[in-house]
Amino acid sequence: MTCVAPHVPVPQTDHVRLTWLAPHSGVRCRVLAWTCHCRSVIYELCASGGQVYLRRTIQGDSPTVQETSRMCTTEGHDLWTAVLTGRAR
Repeated sequence: MTCVAPHVPVPQTDHVRLTWLAPHSGVRCRVLAWTCHCRSVIYELCASGGQVYLRRTIQGDSPTVQETSRMCTTEGHDLWTAVLTGRAR
């Protein structure tokens, strides 16, 4: 099977450490982009209420879901690019 979604590279040595928070329960969102599900950690770029945020799911027997704080669209897309290039984690 061929992977279609991007794979997150190894973080660069000087990468930015993101603050991960508990997810907002019951809040609907639209997933705009995601990384490949074949890895143990999946990242998603989500939109809700005119703002965006990143969601991280650590797969396993009991998956862990965490989110960044909400931010403006431009900042969120920049952060998404940073994750996809190993500059943020």
